[in-house]
Amino acid sequence: MAAVFDGDPQPLFDIILDPSVDEFIRSRMCEALAMITLRGELDRDRAARFLRDAFNELQPQRRCFVWCGWQSAIAMLGLGELKVLVRRAFNRGFIDPHMLGFADFERDLKRGIERPGDPWRPYDNYYELFGDTIEELSGWHCFTEDHSEDPEEWRELDEFDRILSEPHQNPFKGIGRNDRCPCGSGKKFKKCCLQ
Repeated sequence: MAAVFDGDPQPLFDIILDPSVDEFIRSRMCEALAMITLRGELDRDRAARFLRDAFNELQPQRRCFVWCGWQSAIAMLGLGELKVLVRRAFNRGFIDPHMLGFADFERDLKRGIERPGDPWRPYDNYYELFGDTIEELSGWHCFTEDHSEDPEEWRELDEFDRILSEPHQNPFKGIGRNDRCPCGSGKKFKKCCLQ
């Protein structure tokens, strides 16, 4: 999204604030917002206002991965003035403490303040733009002619879809631990197939 940004941040804002959009996509759009701001394509004050207001507007107001992207964008931009809001988000349990702690945010924020504009993760390309998006995606297998013409791959996908769409039932439902095993061994279920 950052690579195809056209100067209008409203589509990013809309995706981030739309609770019907996948939480992981919304999280990444927060980081895309930070990326375009760091590149000078979006006014820093406008990004800061959006992220500040998002504290009250983001839904759900409970644990959701979008909050991870929100705090990450604040740290990336070095928005120390929003630290108190991030602390509230952590205190309210919006951010999974097993995934990220407030100390992690503080470390990232310090980096964003001390080294604004430096590559966020200098040892990988996680936050680098593709350059020419069409050229980049054209090399991905799922967009090649080989992919679209491979009938075996389509059969495998169709079979996978069929399996997922069928209702599944537990073949051992209703069998007690001390009942005879349905496999016919004569042993108790707990000593046979349940193990």
